[in-house]
Amino acid sequence: MLATLPRAAPRAARRLTTAHALRSPLAPSYNHTIRPALAPPYNHPLAHIPEADRLKAPYAFSLLKAHISEPAGPTRTEWVASLLNTKEGREWVQAAWDATLKDLADQPIATEVTFQTLSDHIADANNAKALKVGGSIVIRDVLRDPVAEAWASELTEALVSRAHSPTYYTDAQIAARADPSVLSATGQALKAFIPASTPEGAFVRIDAATVAPEQPTWVGKDIWAIEETASPSTPVHAYLALARTEVKVPTSSAAATYALLRPFFAPKKSRISFYLPTGYTDASNWAMRAPGTKPELDADLVHVRPATISLAPGDVLATHAGQPLQAADASGLLLPVHPLPATEGNRAYVALQRASFEAGLPPPHVPADGTPIALEDGGNVTMIESWGGRRALGYGF
Repeated sequence: MLATLPRAAPRAARRLTTAHALRSPLAPSYNHTIRPALAPPYNHPLAHIPEADRLKAPYAFSLLKAHISEPAGPTRTEWVASLLNTKEGREWVQAAWDATLKDLADQPIATEVTFQTLSDHIADANNAKALKVGGSIVIRDVLRDPVAEAWASELTEALVSRAHSPTYYTDAQIAARADPSVLSATGQALKAFIPASTPEGAFVRIDAATVAPEQPTWVGKDIWAIEETASPSTPVHAYLALARTEVKVPTSSAAATYALLRPFFAPKKSRISFYLPTGYTDASNWAMRAPGTKPELDADLVHVRPATISLAPGDVLATHAGQPLQAADASGLLLPVHPLPATEGNRAYVALQRASFEAGLPPPHVPADGTPIALEDGGNVTMIESWGGRRALGYGF
């Protein structure tokens, strides 16, 4: 005889009563009086953990509400566009364009000298004249390879720890900018291009290390003129190679004016309209764009034939600030060490630069565009070993 199973209780009878729910350990609302050790909010005290053993982020991001900045001047495009608003300005632009195309017909070999022979080289009047025409110089062996390579290793490690956010004030960058040999090389290059300046009085503009030279920043009618402005005004840019790299360098200072004006000129005929390439680059084939026409900012600089320069660790490249430089490879590491002539405007600028350094903020010419930046530790004068380095970075005057 089969056993009779008990019938299930009616659904209403199976419902948990309020009293039952309070006694059930997993019933809602899970209001347990004894919280498991790993239950949220994981608010465990850290007082018993030594400070040295705690994990810390290598940097912190911040959205700057205030920034130590200098007044921003017009961009290259804005400066030329303002010239085209007047008859005199358009006449200057056309004359400068015609003269530039003529000067670009001669693009000599880039000047290369060793640091030990630099002073003797630029003391020769013929060499000094050739430098101003060429607009660039490569100074070899300013630093020994192991010194530059050690700085490169330290800087690369810092960039990796900061997820490749720009850094301006690592020990390696400070030491490189303040190195007496680097200051001497860049100061002498400035003196060679601009006789009115003095190597001892040059300041240094702080920038982040990069694998490629920065875009041209120069604007002006006189290619080697020094202006008394509150901006970091310099016609000369210089780069210290911390690792082996190749850079494409124009070998004519006229390339600076050409790169400045090229977006505002258009060819009358295309390249395929000529049997010989010289027809396309002839001055008669180019006309100024009509007023109000959008400039061709990404125009190909067809008249410039840059030379590929191989830089070893410790070499310095100095060029006119308007020359369009390009990295021929992406494996190098360049530290900008742009010399600033000792004008009153630049003196005011390096004072702001010093304040940025002490606050751990980006240099004053770096725009605060509302994007988060990685903060750095504030610096002080004791981090700069040489007297010349202290003065170049804004101390001692």
